[in-house]
Amino acid sequence: MSKQRGPTTFGKIFGGLWYLIVCFIILAAGSLYGWARRSPLVMGAMKGLFLAPKPTEAFSSNVVTFLILGCDEDLYYQHLYVAKHAARSDMMMVARMDFETNEITGVSIPRDTWCKLPGYDTHKINAYHAIAKFGQENELTQQAVEHLIGVKIDKVITIDYRAFQKMVDMVGGVSVSVAKQMDYDDNAGQLHVHFKPGKHKLNGYDAMAYVRYRHSNKGKGDTDFERQARQKDLLVGLKQAVFANFTNLPEIAEASKGIFGGALSDEQILALAFFSKGVGEKKIKIGTIPTVEDGNGLKVDEAKLPSVLAQYKLAGGGSRVSQR
Repeated sequence: MSKQRGPTTFGKIFGGLWYLIVCFIILAAGSLYGWARRSPLVMGAMKGLFLAPKPTEAFSSNVVTFLILGCDEDLYYQHLYVAKHAARSDMMMVARMDFETNEITGVSIPRDTWCKLPGYDTHKINAYHAIAKFGQENELTQQAVEHLIGVKIDKVITIDYRAFQKMVDMVGGVSVSVAKQMDYDDNAGQLHVHFKPGKHKLNGYDAMAYVRYRHSNKGKGDTDFERQARQKDLLVGLKQAVFANFTNLPEIAEASKGIFGGALSDEQILALAFFSKGVGEKKIKIGTIPTVEDGNGLKVDEAKLPSVLAQYKLAGGGSRVSQR
């Protein structure tokens, strides 16, 4: 059965990552010079209030396509040894930012989608990050994604979950409203999720578990909508926590840079923040690549892929994948 989803609330959530940086900019506006000097990012934001950095100059292009990854950790020997800090990718999305038309578009890629990259055995697309040689994880994953959907990637951003946890702890935790009972244990990945319905204040680890949770109590995975609603809920709580910790803003801003895995310079982060601030909700459209079930995973629906890529402004190539 073919699966194709239209635009989802993930577009708002993706924009929220940059909006969090915008919060830093707004908060910094009335601060003292000596206070802001504690963070180069906040200093750049203050300067940007008068002369905003242009994304076309920061990226030397009018359009930039990102591959955004969220990755697990592989733990060995009863969790005493981290084999890989960035193993199988837990979240994968190709996002296109058009600085001339003020649009953010893109597609998410289900992690169970099969891909046969030339020179390698057939793997699910999220496995290429894990089988790559040390230091080449992003490069191999980029090659696999480009081969899978035929879209050229300009920059890879790996979301650092540890940096995310650190930032949440720095703001004293994040308040969220849990909609349903959440119970899941992944001993290999050291991920444990146990929340009852109601209001909770989450520390860094629990916040990370909250947004990554994808299982229901009946054994079926959550819908994209449910997971995205949680991510949006957490972003709202995180924004409120940042405002409540105004005096620690420079340190929080510096910690936030680590979330992007060092892939972006201060200038690029600020340029994207100011750019995103001007992108209207109707100009953020994120969908999912079309797939068909094959029993043990998913295959790209090559007949529908070109039209979906065109819909989200990613046209320019077709699927070149050799299906499983």
